[in-house]
Formats: sequence, structure tokens, C-alpha cells
Amino acid sequence: MSSAVTVLVPLAGTSVGLPSTLETVEEFLHNTGFDFTIRVLDRRDGDGWGAMLRRAVGEAKESIVVVVDPELPYGAAAIGHALAVIGSGATDIVYGTSGHAGQWLLRKLLADLLPDPRVRLAAFSWDAARLLFGESKLPGGGCALEIAYLANKYGFRIEYVWSAAATPPLLARTDSGGIAAAFHIRLHDRRNGYRAARRCPICFSSEVWTWAQIPGNLVRACSRCKCRYLNQFAEEREGIPVRREILPNPAPSDPFDETASSRTARDKTNQRRLVLLRKHLPARARLLEVGVRDGGFGALAAREYEYVGIDRAAAPARAARARGLEVYCSTVAKFVNTGPSFDAVTLYRVFENISEPHDALAHVKELIKPGGLLLITAFDTEGLLYLLTERRHMAHNFRTHLILYSRSALIELLEHSGFEIVSVAPAVEYRDHKFLRHRLSRHPVVAAAALPLLRLLPDPLPVSSGSIRIVARRRGAARIDVRAIRSIEPTHAR
Repeated sequence: MSSAVTVLVPLAGTSVGLPSTLETVEEFLHNTGFDFTIRVLDRRDGDGWGAMLRRAVGEAKESIVVVVDPELPYGAAAIGHALAVIGSGATDIVYGTSGHAGQWLLRKLLADLLPDPRVRLAAFSWDAARLLFGESKLPGGGCALEIAYLANKYGFRIEYVWSAAATPPLLARTDSGGIAAAFHIRLHDRRNGYRAARRCPICFSSEVWTWAQIPGNLVRACSRCKCRYLNQFAEEREGIPVRREILPNPAPSDPFDETASSRTARDKTNQRRLVLLRKHLPARARLLEVGVRDGGFGALAAREYEYVGIDRAAAPARAARARGLEVYCSTVAKFVNTGPSFDAVTLYRVFENISEPHDALAHVKELIKPGGLLLITAFDTEGLLYLLTERRHMAHNFRTHLILYSRSALIELLEHSGFEIVSVAPAVEYRDHKFLRHRLSRHPVVAAAALPLLRLLPDPLPVSSGSIRIVARRRGAARIDVRAIRSIEPTHAR
């Protein structure tokens, strides 16, 4: 992050207190440690508010861009808060707000996070300012709404800083532009006047929007395939060894963690998965499990099948090898099969953690022999249970997951990758009473009626977590009319 700051003071009319404003901002920035430049913007040749800002941002070089009111009704401390949030890398854009709760119609038409029309305080990182102001088109005050709309379109993080004082609704005349500006923005976007947004990594559609903000990231939603995915994926670790190696013991889990399932519940879930596997796979077949976790399923499957497991994390791979299993520390893309092709590959709660689903399925297809099986268990964003709890569990769902798939998107992805769907069904897993009591404690009314009944039921219980189980079979050869959906452009670049 650059340590330079460019402060823009756009004049929309007569500003009596402008000299004192410049002195206050300059005195404050002297103590921040930033190299700063203060520029007063005035109309030239009838240019509007947006045209002034675009010209000034284009002349600013590698700096945080801050736009302030000429009257400075909120004090210089608010500028410091905005600089601190952007300088720490926690967000890309900061808007000042006085708690104004209006603009509900504009939020419905454009985006949830809009600038407060009573406070003209906005700060942009250099990357955000360069892209958003470069793409903006409106010359007048509606440029502020256009910037907010494009920030949602391109997936920038937005935060608010509180401002105790606020100006009268002067900016409603010069800054927001109202419904007319929203109409022009939507019309311009419909005519492809703006740069296309980053595309969905599943269906490659550009119909993606910011769905929610979570700590440190954004959740994007695709209107076409109904998938949810993180705005930025962490880079995969390079050089993960495929060979066996001596590793330290994994850290012990917290015995009082109420969000984790007990070993008994996990064992019964693994037994249920093994029963399903027996229906599709003969004994002594060659089986590959991607994501071994504690090796519980592998210990059961190794008794009946020729089992091989891989896990990108070192600790689970080491724990599974301690059980005598053939497990390698590797990703799907880096794994090299030295034996015959596998009769089946399982990905239980693993496919959501892979950043490149198309490449991963291509590698999996190479590992499976023609007619072999692929078993996937994943969240279903089209399921009723997920839709009811999505907002409440958003941060928890993306704590380890990168992409949450919808049922239709996952089926389409498998079919385009050379698989035929055998069956699709809800995924049932076992949960112990401790876990269920923890979930019910958030709803006291429901817990009062459910807890007495819970004592009468066996422990653990089979429950549905809103996930689906898909069994697919690799096709022997590609169909003649199969369509290639790969793209030469990166799917996760603005």
C-alpha cells in the first residue's frame, strides 16, 4: 500500500470556509506520516462534479485518493479513520456516513452500499480509484452513484466511518443525481458500456455481483448458476511433496468445542458412505479419496478396497498414515498415479475448497478409468435449508470453503467435464446431541420444545445439512456435440 495521499476538495459552489478547511486538513496530515497533496477542484468549461474528479484522479499517481467536503463539517479525524482503514488493507473504499437511512429505492436499483448524500467523504485505494473513475461515464453529480454501482460490480470492499456532523442535503443536488442517474447507469450497463465484471469461475458468466461482505473478503453471487464464491482466492501452496515425509504431531483438538462432531458421529457417517459405495463399486476395486481428514473413512474402505488417499494439508495426511493407510500429501493437480487407473474417486466436502473446479475435474477424469465413478458431497445453494440459514452462517460457510455450488451448476459442470450423472440425493450425516444442542441454543423458543424430545432420540442422529450427494460416471468417449466451456482468459481477474 502506498504511503502517499491525494486529498481532493471539489467546489460545487461558493465555499466560505475553504481556507480554514485547507489549513485543518494540512495540519492534520502533517502528523500522519503520509506524503500528501491537497488539490482544490473547480469547474472548467462547464465540467460537472464527476468530470472534475476523473481528471484529478487521472493526475494522481500511486496514492490513496480522499474526497472531502469544502465545508469539512465532520472534522479531520474522520479523514484519519478512512486512511487508517485503507492503509491497513482491510478495505478498498471508505464512505463517511451520518447514519442517514434513506435512499432505499436507490439501494434497490443499484447496490446496498451507497455513499451518504449528507456527507461527501470518500476514500479510495489506488487500485479502486484507478479502475472505478476510469470506467465512470456520468459527467455530473450522479458519478458518485455510478462509482458505488461499479464498486459492487467489480467486487471492491466497502466500509463506512461515522461522521458526527453532516451538511444539509446540499449534495442531493450535486452528488447523488437521484433516480435519473440510476436509470442512466443501468441503461449504460445494459448496453455494455462498462468493462465486463470478473467472470464466474464455474459457468464463466459475467452476471456476478457482490452478495455479502465477510471479514477480509467479499462473497460474490452468480445470477446464472446461483453459486457463491469468494472474491479473492488464496494462492495454493507450491512444492507440496507427494512422497512420504516425517511430520510433527498435529495439534490436539479442543475437547470442549461444541461446533465439532464427535468421533462416534463421524464413524457412523463414514459407515453410511461406505454402504453407498458398496452399491456402485465391487469389492477389491481401486479407490482414491481426495481429502482424507482423520482417515476414518479410509480405515473402513481399506478393508474392502485398494485404498489410496491424498490431502493437501500435512497434518491430516500424517494422521492417516499413522493408521497404516497409503496417503500422500498432495493436491489433485500435483498428484501422480503410479498404479492402474482408479475405479472410483470420492470428494466428500472437498470440492468446495478447490479454486479451479474445471482443472480439478480434468485431473480427476484422467485418474478414473472409463466407466469409473465419481462421488461428490457438497453444499447446495438452491436447497431450502441453505437459503434459510445463508445470511446467518455466511462467514462460517466460507471459513474454509472457496466456492459453494448450486445443484444445477454442479450437474452442468460434471456433464461438461465428461461425466454422466447416475444419481442425485440429499446427503445425510450424523450429528451428536451436543452439536444439536449448540445449534438449538440460538433459538430459545424452538429449543424449549425440541430439547425434551432430543433426550428420547438416539445419539447420534442422522440429519440433513443442506448438502447433496452426486454419483457420476465417467464417459468412455466425448460426445460429438459436446461444447467446450473453457476460456483463454483468467476467470478471476477484474
